[in-house]
Amino acid sequence: MDLRQHIFKARNIPLPPLESAADDAEQFTPLEWSSYFESRQELVVGDTTFNVYCSGLSNTGPIFVLHHGAGHSGLTFGLVARHILSNNTSGFTVVAPDARDHGNTAGANQEDLSLERLVDDFVGVIQSMFPNNTRDMVLVGHSMGGAVVAHAAASKRLGNVTGLILIDIVEGSAMDSLSSIPTFIHARPKSFTSVESAIKWHIESGAIQSTESARLSVPTLIVPTTREDGSIAWTWRTQLLPTEKYWHGWYSGLSKTFISAPTAKLLVLAGTDRLDKELLIAQMQGRFQLELLPAAGHTIQEDLPNRVGDALVSFWRRNQRANIPVRRPDSQLP
Repeated sequence: MDLRQHIFKARNIPLPPLESAADDAEQFTPLEWSSYFESRQELVVGDTTFNVYCSGLSNTGPIFVLHHGAGHSGLTFGLVARHILSNNTSGFTVVAPDARDHGNTAGANQEDLSLERLVDDFVGVIQSMFPNNTRDMVLVGHSMGGAVVAHAAASKRLGNVTGLILIDIVEGSAMDSLSSIPTFIHARPKSFTSVESAIKWHIESGAIQSTESARLSVPTLIVPTTREDGSIAWTWRTQLLPTEKYWHGWYSGLSKTFISAPTAKLLVLAGTDRLDKELLIAQMQGRFQLELLPAAGHTIQEDLPNRVGDALVSFWRRNQRANIPVRRPDSQLP
């Protein structure tokens, strides 16, 4: 569950009880990542071994790099990745890393989720995968991940970044909500009796609208722990409250960083009410493209993966680097 999900109250869906009497085992059975990505790599960058989901690594077209939000994993983009590749199996490359202290990434200093560390991690992983890159690269980030990719693009440390896409993250509403986030975190279940019950809770609470996406992504958000009585409980993989000291740094100045990034920009939101003043002015000036998907909740990429995938590809097509052939002199024409 993302830090900012509770900010957006338009859906006004109450949280269900922590555990229901019984789970429908078939309906909430976990899905395998291999049905959505072609491979999974482990890359050592600094003190951490990063888990990265990949598709189309041998292709020569644009590279879509997808960064998840706080408490999520790379599999939050699983359905989006599959949809992108289904439209162009021989051209596109999609990679989705698990951030430090998330998913299947492991290493030292996992508690350091400062923006500077996350940006260094992200840049390091991408440079390791695509050294001396000459292909179009589109950076995509959801929520906290939006802050990471925005600062990475602004730093100009990655080559040929032709697009920057933020999904449901606006500085104004994020900063306004910081004081209430702990209350929301305390209201979540602290553990689940099974992976299936965790999947069911995410669906019934409105955290994720797509059952298929929840079955894919939620299992990477929890880990098994042994209780004192010897029974197994499933607890959150990423403990969000200890990251509170980093929240302000994630979002402060994000609008300015996004607007000033030296590349084409797209902001995907579930409603125009989430634009802050700085973004409203910049949008009216045509400094970035705005895509509205009002049927979705905060995890837009999970709720409407095909729409998001189409928006990403269409955005790249509009902003790809022109490949204009050099005209030969008439004397050299056949």
